[in-house]
Amino acid sequence: MKCRNLRFAYEGDREILHGIHMDFPKESFTAIVGESGCGKSTISSILMGHNRGYSGEITIGGCSLSEINETSLMENFTYISHQSYLFKGTVRENLLMAQPDADEDTLWHVLEQVKLAEFLKGENGLDTILKERASNLSGGQCQRLALARALLRNSPVYIFDEATSNIDVESENDIMTQIYALAKTKTVILISHRLANVAGADNIYVLDKGNIAEMGEHKTLLLQNGVYAKLWNAQQELERYAKGGICDAAERI
Repeated sequence: MKCRNLRFAYEGDREILHGIHMDFPKESFTAIVGESGCGKSTISSILMGHNRGYSGEITIGGCSLSEINETSLMENFTYISHQSYLFKGTVRENLLMAQPDADEDTLWHVLEQVKLAEFLKGENGLDTILKERASNLSGGQCQRLALARALLRNSPVYIFDEATSNIDVESENDIMTQIYALAKTKTVILISHRLANVAGADNIYVLDKGNIAEMGEHKTLLLQNGVYAKLWNAQQELERYAKGGICDAAERI
């Protein structure tokens, strides 16, 4: 999959992407990072066919994205956002949307992969009822279930758009473990504001105000001491400060 001279504007005079070039090789792990508003999620929306008003060229397997119908795109791409929609009904019904003929062993297998099986066995198993938007689950549990459903689809390409945003650390780590495992056999695109999650990617694109500021592996980008390195150092400092604050608070108790 390739993007060449990709441009996009939500409004005629306010261009969001400024002629960017990107490659997503088959069975590779590519990350897209950058500050909020830099155009990361716009790219994912374009790749999923949601934003058609772009200019430039996007090819998938040599075919132009504009010539691929929505059904074919949905069969080959799986999109997981930070607000993956779960329907009112049972866990089983939500999972079978991805693979209607899946048997119970298959369903339990993906739930084991995302470490949600033990919790559900303590509830009503696959027949556990989900309220509207799964409001009776925690944010981390919702994302685990959304990932389990995505794994059932077994599509060639997976796009994770801030899929671990605003969830507990344990869920984030478990989901990232599955994403890295998936990247061994699938084409994975990970959009994330948290750079620690992308450090093992094959290639990282660093967006800055709609432009590709840098690209490369984590270690290479750190050595360049540019946009990526500044973001990384700022996040590391923030996390050290947060951990220090927790330790100080614990000592005072």
